[in-house]
Amino acid sequence: MLKIKTLSIALFATFFAFSAMAQTVSMGLTASALYYDASGHEKMKSSGSKTNKSESGAAGFMSIFLEYTLPTDTVIGIDVIPYSNKIGDASDAKVDTDVDDLTDTAGTTTVDVHMANSAMIYIEQPVDIPGLSDLGSPYVKVGYSQMTLETDESVATGSTYGDETMNAIHVGLGMKGDLDSGGFWKAGLLYGSYDGATFISSQDVDSVSNTIELEDMETMQFRLSIGQSF
Repeated sequence: MLKIKTLSIALFATFFAFSAMAQTVSMGLTASALYYDASGHEKMKSSGSKTNKSESGAAGFMSIFLEYTLPTDTVIGIDVIPYSNKIGDASDAKVDTDVDDLTDTAGTTTVDVHMANSAMIYIEQPVDIPGLSDLGSPYVKVGYSQMTLETDESVATGSTYGDETMNAIHVGLGMKGDLDSGGFWKAGLLYGSYDGATFISSQDVDSVSNTIELEDMETMQFRLSIGQSF
């Protein structure tokens, strides 16, 4: 949470600095369809055995954005998801094979994964792409984001896992155009590459902990935005 607060302070300081140079201030809403692919491993308790796992899935969410357009037509923006959003779930039934550990509990583990405190700063730079420029104004997008990956689990052993902060670099390509109402629209694809995270469970009745290592997570978003300039 401290990292999120630090990033927020840095974001607002950056925006106040750029606002003095801004030619246009805009804000709006974005609807995103997210596909993710993640891989990692789980280290099981005192046995030390590792199980490699990979998961993929899709989720949708809404976000709000505020951006400044500089005299060079470069756009500096911030995009925030103002709520916790479920992006996946899983269940796993296990049999206790550790005969030396009589207090283990066999059963089914279930977990819901939520994305929270998500904020992205980005730059959009107009580009000329033959064929696309006739449909709107193409742009390339580069961003940096930070989010909290929250887990809500029911574990047979009674263990619980904490939440972890993850950072990502984003690159994408989009189109922008004007609406008859006086606003504007944007549509684009945005790729994200997240750094890893380590989730360590609380100690169970045997005073040992499991560890889940999220080694890699990649995302692809289709984003559709509607905004108004002031």
